[in-house]
Amino acid sequence: MRQLHKNDWLLAIVALFLSVMTYHYVRDNIRRAESKNYDPSYELIKLTAKSVPIKVRIASLPPEGYRLIEAKIEKNPESLVVIGPEALLEKASSAETAILDISQTTKRVVKRVPIESVAGIHLAGEDYTIEVVLPIEKIEVNQ
Repeated sequence: MRQLHKNDWLLAIVALFLSVMTYHYVRDNIRRAESKNYDPSYELIKLTAKSVPIKVRIASLPPEGYRLIEAKIEKNPESLVVIGPEALLEKASSAETAILDISQTTKRVVKRVPIESVAGIHLAGEDYTIEVVLPIEKIEVNQ
């Protein structure tokens, strides 16, 4: 009778060892299969929405004797909600307008300006415009 109990313990230890080995084998195979099935292009098709501020691009200065008061530039709206691939929008910090030329402007300008790009990526499809107010004033010379 005593011999039977010793064999039971031995069988239990062998069974425990085999079950631990089986667990590790199955876990490693699942991890390998998951890493093989990962498709990084999924991030390019996963859509997300992000609100980004709008940056007004100005190519020139007003004529001599006038100045643009950059701190008082108005944009309506101030930001834009963009929907696109998550991988592209995660680094997006602003949307940019078309380039404005104010080299011949001597007074306050109110213009509708198209948004051209977000994070350096040119936009396709319908044009989206914003209203921009550029305060330009004459420089006062004290004599």
